[in-house]
Amino acid sequence: MRGMSNSDRLVISALKDFQRQWEETSALWHDQARADFEKEYIQELLPAAKTAIAAMGELDRLLKQAIQDCS
Repeated sequence: MRGMSNSDRLVISALKDFQRQWEETSALWHDQARADFEKEYIQELLPAAKTAIAAMGELDRLLKQAIQDCS
């Protein structure tokens, strides 16, 4: 995780924790409601979180560049 901001690390850590807990939950939840929930929320959340992580990395890069340019 070299070159990542603290925000990136925090979101990645939370996402890993979430995925682990979802795997534990889904292993015990075997009905259509679980499948519907996963399709509607979980499958949407993971790509959105990864996009947010990439955007935060770009913002961090831009802020560092702006600070350097203003110095």
